[in-house]
Amino acid sequence: MQAQLNAEVASKPFLAEKPEEVDAYIKSMLEKNIKPEEYKGTHWRPGYTCRDLLRYNWTQYRNCRYYYRYHGRYYY
Repeated sequence: MQAQLNAEVASKPFLAEKPEEVDAYIKSMLEKNIKPEEYKGTHWRPGYTCRDLLRYNWTQYRNCRYYYRYHGRYYY
């Protein structure tokens, strides 16, 4: 039983925050004065923060962090 649970956990991708990459992305986008897009995915829920998106997709997490930095709020 434990071996099966370990295999299930190990089969799922681990998405680390990578704060240096996120900060570099945000800085480059702000320098280019590019407005972040509204969220187009299916995982956002009221009460979520950007970290909640990390379990689904790192790029969505990164874009959420940029959106929050630019607008000062999370997605609607």
